[in-house]
Amino acid sequence: MMLMQRWRPLPSSRIWIALALALGSLAGGIGVFTNLFSRVTAASPEQWPIDGWFFAEAVLALGLLILAGAFLYRLGAALTLQYGIDRNGLYIHWLGSRAVIPLHLIERIDQGALAIGNWQTALGSIGYYHGRVKTRDGITIHRFTTRPLAEALVIYVGQEAYAISPVDQEAFVQELEQRRRLGAVQTLTPGIHVAHFLVYDFWADSVIRRLLLVTLTLNLLLFGALAVIYPALPAEIEWRGDQIGAAAELVPRVRIFFLPIAAFLTSLVNVLAGLIVYRRSPLAARLWQGFSVGVQIFFIIAAAAVLRARV
Repeated sequence: MMLMQRWRPLPSSRIWIALALALGSLAGGIGVFTNLFSRVTAASPEQWPIDGWFFAEAVLALGLLILAGAFLYRLGAALTLQYGIDRNGLYIHWLGSRAVIPLHLIERIDQGALAIGNWQTALGSIGYYHGRVKTRDGITIHRFTTRPLAEALVIYVGQEAYAISPVDQEAFVQELEQRRRLGAVQTLTPGIHVAHFLVYDFWADSVIRRLLLVTLTLNLLLFGALAVIYPALPAEIEWRGDQIGAAAELVPRVRIFFLPIAAFLTSLVNVLAGLIVYRRSPLAARLWQGFSVGVQIFFIIAAAAVLRARV
């Protein structure tokens, strides 16, 4: 049996674009976070300069750090992108994931293609050209190329295709055709198999994505509303902790933020639980995220109750 032969993609400056964006986002996020941290540590908790602008800066820092993580992932994917051929299939590898194309399913190989672009297409060109696009005749092209689609090798498999850009495309095609003529000795399952650590199925579930979006929105709204009204709160607020609703104690007003923090941590636990159980029971994972929405609503009500009783 012939061993797999691996091919690197053609070099591209898009890797440097991904690196620059990742470093810029990371530096910006760390810079904003450091500024916030220095302002907080310069005063006692009772005098923390929390207001609407403080919240906006915190969201900006968080957003920049998330962007940095996304750009670093794209950079890692671009650096590890490679193509492999053996007697059974063509494989596209990147950062622990791979696409599998059985050789006997390949119908034709073309040089270049035209597809309908949008804003997602532009975002998918950071680091390398990645993601799905559609041609005018309805064929879905999965891009794994460092070259524009017009310059890539496009491998057609039914109503789908894969765009790649190996070094020395002519030699690559010759090798591919030689392997196809030998015939397969093993049946492969075609498709894109994402690394297990990404738990792609969980994040791709449309119900879970909507529930996570609602959960995050409610949590940010609670944080933001409390930050906006925080300067108007008295130095101490009533913290109702008993069952009959009597005032249990007077506490520093900063404790009001325990509510959105507790809501966030509870939702984070639910996300982890969903990631663990999704492959066995998608319904259970969805119920966990639905519970997170209920948790956010509960803590919003709790915050409203505390604010109504402020001194």
